[in-house]
Amino acid sequence: MLPLERRVVADLTTATDPEHRRAVEAWVEGTLAAMPDALRLGVAAESVLFSAWAALRRPADLHGLIRWLDRSPVSLLRSYPRLFRSLVLFGELELEPGGRR
Repeated sequence: MLPLERRVVADLTTATDPEHRRAVEAWVEGTLAAMPDALRLGVAAESVLFSAWAALRRPADLHGLIRWLDRSPVSLLRSYPRLFRSLVLFGELELEPGGRR
């Protein structure tokens, strides 16, 4: 998982237990690694571009980047935070203590 992706996952994870947070992060990382290469390449390319933009504009403001992407008129840009929100949510539910897994 790329550094920006790791930051986004950490920011979106709602679990408070550090062990559960690490498990969710590992689950998301495994899911990203299991993506078809063409899809993963696109997500990785977006991560690299957004990392550069964030570093130049506001290195500490991850929330600002996510808000900007959410409001973008370009659907491809809006899909980036949506993907990570979905992965984190599925990971939290899948790994929830007492869950089905």
